[in-house]
Amino acid sequence: MHPPLIPRTTCALRWVAMAGALAAACAATPSAWAHKASDAYLRVAGTGEADPAHANAVALQLSLALKDVDAALDLLDADGNRQLTWGEIKQATPAVAAWVGQGIRWQCGDAVLAPAWRFEALEQRTDGRYLRMAAALDCGATQALALDYRLMQGIDPTHRLLVSGQLGGQPLAAVLAPDGRSRTDLRAVGGSTATPEAATARSGPATLLHFVSEGVHHILEGYDHLAFLLALLLPITLLRRQGAAQATAAAGPWGGVKALLLTVTSFTLGHSVTLVLAGLGWVTVSGNWVEPAIAISIGVSALLNLFPVKGLRSDLLALCFGLVHGLGFSGALVEAGVSGGLLVWALAGFNLGVEAGQLMVVAVWCGVSLLLARWSGYRTVVVKGGSVALIVLSLYWTVQRV
Repeated sequence: MHPPLIPRTTCALRWVAMAGALAAACAATPSAWAHKASDAYLRVAGTGEADPAHANAVALQLSLALKDVDAALDLLDADGNRQLTWGEIKQATPAVAAWVGQGIRWQCGDAVLAPAWRFEALEQRTDGRYLRMAAALDCGATQALALDYRLMQGIDPTHRLLVSGQLGGQPLAAVLAPDGRSRTDLRAVGGSTATPEAATARSGPATLLHFVSEGVHHILEGYDHLAFLLALLLPITLLRRQGAAQATAAAGPWGGVKALLLTVTSFTLGHSVTLVLAGLGWVTVSGNWVEPAIAISIGVSALLNLFPVKGLRSDLLALCFGLVHGLGFSGALVEAGVSGGLLVWALAGFNLGVEAGQLMVVAVWCGVSLLLARWSGYRTVVVKGGSVALIVLSLYWTVQRV
């Protein structure tokens, strides 16, 4: 007796759904470069601590990626050949200085300051060339100092400013974004009208809260981390379906929940270990191989959904790849230059934020999974189609990052 044939229309619909998933994945890729999408670096130093003759001076160094400056100022690539020359950069520095002055607002006490920015040097970082600008503020040590950062607003939603340095002998550590997290107080003075976040630069608990927020944003904007998490979760069925395999039935009604908790916990443990080790400087790795390795981990996990390997436990896979993803998470702290007594607070806050964001994603996936689990096309369209789409994303990101 021949098995019942699957209607051709049903097969066609499933393949159309899979093709749609692939198209959506490819359409999302242009903005999906996690961790190094767009960063700027601000170094702040109170020069009066070393030179009493300039007690009110605050030295500033701002490093901007040339690719970001080029995106914001059309005149940077004067001849439009997509290759920046030293002559073009030098000619554009007055416009860059004016753009920086308009996009960064400094407040010393009740006064708004407008420092004169000047070109200082070109820097080579792991993600390309940077233009370093310098300036000085005249703001006394007894006055509060606040920063409002708006560069790249409306141009790149992933852009952030990493602030480090020292003021009044106290370390600074902050991460700002022009869309929604643009302001912080670098120096707060007792009795001032500074905001509650004013202690961010010098208080451990305030630093923890600041980096909890950064951790949440980092995981929610880290598309590759989310893609890997989805690759792990896709094959886990939270509801038992009629006709399920005996192995699934033997696991009991809570089998899917146990598998979910074990997988997520293993991933958490893995990336927490390397996040701490790299953040403390005990492990130093290059993003040149970490970023491609993260992309590859997505493809491997998705491929195993299509072609399972007998005896390979998903929780151990999540643990091993979690170690690699933790090195990616640590990049934000290392690049921010967090050090001294604030480092432990920043590490704890950032890790808590990552976990909070991760749990939010898992909760959303659980809701979607419960709605779709009884659908006859769940295995084909959601699990297999989603895994194929993730493999395509993995290949794209791997080539892009290599």
